[in-house]
Amino acid sequence: MLRRVLLVLVFAQFVLLVAFAVLVGGYALAAAASDSVGATVLWWTAMGCLMAIVADVLLLVGVLGIAALVHSASSDRPHV
Repeated sequence: MLRRVLLVLVFAQFVLLVAFAVLVGGYALAAAASDSVGATVLWWTAMGCLMAIVADVLLLVGVLGIAALVHSASSDRPHV
């Protein structure tokens, strides 16, 4: 179960980073073309994507911590 969550979070991180880069590039193009409405929409969409990246990193660290605790708890048990 934890492996699947880790896999989803890692792939989501990659997708969010690429989406953020594309949105910031689109913002730069829209700002250079004097499209203020489009630039504003792209900027705030990129900021939402950035917030999702931060949330994904926090979730990833939390899941990695839980996985480490589960692994250490299973290795601390005495084998009879």
